[in-house]
Amino acid sequence: MRICSLLLVACACATPAPPPPAAEAAAFREAPKIVSVLELRSKLREGAIDAGYVADRLRAEVLSSGIDARVISRENMLVLLQAQGKQLADCEAECEVETGRRIGADLVVSGELVRVGESLKASLRLHETRSGTLVAAATAAGMSAEELDAHLGSAVRQLVASLGRSGSTAAVRTVARGSPSFDAKAFAATQPSPFDCESSARRLRETSPDQAWAALIACVERQGWSRGDFTSLERITGGFWDEDLTTRPDAPRLIARIIAARGGDVEGDIPLVQKSRVPLFTLAAALRQPDVYKGRWVLVRGALSDIRQDGGRTAAMMRETSLRATAREVQVGNISRVDRSSSGTSRNDGQISHYGTTRGSAQYGGTGGSSQYSGSAQYSGGSRYSGNSQYSSGSRTEYSSVKQKFENERVETGRLALGRLARPDPFLEPEKDFLFLARFDGVNLSRDAEQPMALLSIAGYFQPSAFLVQ
Repeated sequence: MRICSLLLVACACATPAPPPPAAEAAAFREAPKIVSVLELRSKLREGAIDAGYVADRLRAEVLSSGIDARVISRENMLVLLQAQGKQLADCEAECEVETGRRIGADLVVSGELVRVGESLKASLRLHETRSGTLVAAATAAGMSAEELDAHLGSAVRQLVASLGRSGSTAAVRTVARGSPSFDAKAFAATQPSPFDCESSARRLRETSPDQAWAALIACVERQGWSRGDFTSLERITGGFWDEDLTTRPDAPRLIARIIAARGGDVEGDIPLVQKSRVPLFTLAAALRQPDVYKGRWVLVRGALSDIRQDGGRTAAMMRETSLRATAREVQVGNISRVDRSSSGTSRNDGQISHYGTTRGSAQYGGTGGSSQYSGSAQYSGGSRYSGNSQYSSGSRTEYSSVKQKFENERVETGRLALGRLARPDPFLEPEKDFLFLARFDGVNLSRDAEQPMALLSIAGYFQPSAFLVQ
């Protein structure tokens, strides 16, 4: 009996114990987190800020924050909810966590857009869906929509900072601090050509997407390539970089720089960009549907005039310009000439003479008497003529080869905009064409204006190349 008891005790000791809750939580922390960003509920007047744009910015900032996480896109979130018969509009404050659970997210970001006094605020919350715990909260604020947009990144970093201090994430950061930092400019400087630089960035993306994106930016921004600046928009929009182009907040600026290096043909290059779903649009499209494009990025080629400062803010009138191809013939190679000439003289002499004799008679008679007469006549004459004539002629024929050459002619489209600048910029010369990256803020529907005028917040500008790449 004692032996059996010992065996039973030994068996009981050998039975593996269930993992403690702490170990389960540690395993949860070690797995890549799935983050869902819900659209913020807006308590502002209609059209003040596009809540959908703010949600897209938050997703991009979470991706670039450095935490080990995957972000559910808005499209995937809609599909997952619709499969369960739900809509985003159905989600109120009390079901934010439940919505995250429904779509399989570990963490859910939610919040509101409110106005407090003269300030616009985005109140953000981060919940853990497993326990429903509020992990963190943060607020972004600004006196205008542009300032609020600029502060969203720091608010997101504050929101996810607590995730970086826990579990294996902290160990990862410790290792990262011990490893040498990545120098994107030095990476680009070692590449022989823009094509090789972009290809190397692609290979780097397999191990570090963030470093690959930084390397790509350095490839585009590098000056002094032996074969010219980075202009291969087709490589960027071919599909490999689509995820970065649609989620990275600095993707529109990268695309704007490439289009400027290609000559600034916005109307020709934007359709290529939009195939990759890059949220970058033309001024013409924004003016046709102002409510649809309000709060979105537009790329405008134009010239500023009448730059003014009012109340500490700088604004300027912008006239949109475009490029139109015109054809002309240009000489190719040498010119061949053939000269021909001829001359001559002539003389003509002549004489004409004529003569003759004529005779005639007549007789008349009657009861009273008769009469008779007769006569003759001779004549002669002549004429003489002479003349001289000279003539000369000459001709020249030239032969050359020509080809048709297309030149870019600058034309004004007639579309106007009021561009707001964060501060005066002495390098923005009036009446000079630049490529402007701007936020579309709507239109000015003043009765005095002959046509709607776009309202833009200029975020950056680039000088277009003199050579157009097609």
